[in-house]
Amino acid sequence: QAEQDRFAEFWSHMLKKVGKPLAKAKFDAITNGGLRTRTLDKDSGTYVEIELRADHEELISGARRYRDSQVDRTTYRLKDEGRFILHPATWLNQGRWMDE
Repeated sequence: QAEQDRFAEFWSHMLKKVGKPLAKAKFDAITNGGLRTRTLDKDSGTYVEIELRADHEELISGARRYRDSQVDRTTYRLKDEGRFILHPATWLNQGRWMDE
């Protein structure tokens, strides 16, 4: 599948469809050799350098799991009215596809 199609598939699973150009840039970097970035460590209040690498499937299946985790299985509504759903670029920047 073309790179564009893989991103489109990833994007289709995101609940908050905002910041698409930045999310696409991060998606492309992560799947093409890795993304060096910084993320906030809320415990210490400092930024930590991290390097993120994944293939398309890891990101897409992680996005699917994240989407599913945000839906209440009894009401089929978003948990907390969707207030705490991450933006796609933030989700990528934090390596959240690795969450369990």
